[in-house]
Amino acid sequence: MKLAYRIVTPILSVGAIALGLFLKMFYFAIGNADEQIGTLINAVAQLSQGKISTTYEYSVFELFKMVINAKPAEEGGKTFTEICSAIMPHLISFFVVIVLVVGVFLAIAVISAAMKDLKKQRKTVIILSVVGLALLFVCILITNAAFMKIIDGEISLSELLTLVSGNALAALATIVVSVTQATLSAGFYAMFGIFMFIIMWTILANYIEKSPIQVKKTYRRKKPFRRLSVGSKKK
Repeated sequence: MKLAYRIVTPILSVGAIALGLFLKMFYFAIGNADEQIGTLINAVAQLSQGKISTTYEYSVFELFKMVINAKPAEEGGKTFTEICSAIMPHLISFFVVIVLVVGVFLAIAVISAAMKDLKKQRKTVIILSVVGLALLFVCILITNAAFMKIIDGEISLSELLTLVSGNALAALATIVVSVTQATLSAGFYAMFGIFMFIIMWTILANYIEKSPIQVKKTYRRKKPFRRLSVGSKKK
């Protein structure tokens, strides 16, 4: 069990980093409160062959690339940073917290593989996992504040879609649409779930080592074997 713990836990930690960075982290849906207009928008999206979409998803890696490399769709246009200036403090805070979460996963990987004191090792891993969960709750608070600003229209959807898709038709569609839903997606829940799993896995490993499962052997008393003598009694 000790060897299994030293192998499995670092793999979980490193895998969580990959999932958190490259799985879709943010989900946005655009539409209209009017049901008929919303139906029309969905129909147009299906007929546009991907030029117009009602849902957008981004990973942390993709969003970071957009912040660093996104250029105006046309000369004199705004950059991603300028368009999203209302939520830039939230984005920066989110990136900082995610870097700390990655650091926590790396620390768990190193400690679970290298530390020889098992009692201290398991205790430290659980504490780090709890810290990681607390940081993810901070991420929820940060993103909720940013999502509220996006839904309230503090970011120009037409400028953002033009920049992201490079399609003027998509920008034109924003006359009748707005962001109706903004949530965290699979990447976030993958990291959250792995922190929870590491805690349960550590408790289980510790329990098994303290109380190993042993096969109970039952012993039955053998009945004495009596030999029967053949012959007649002497008279």
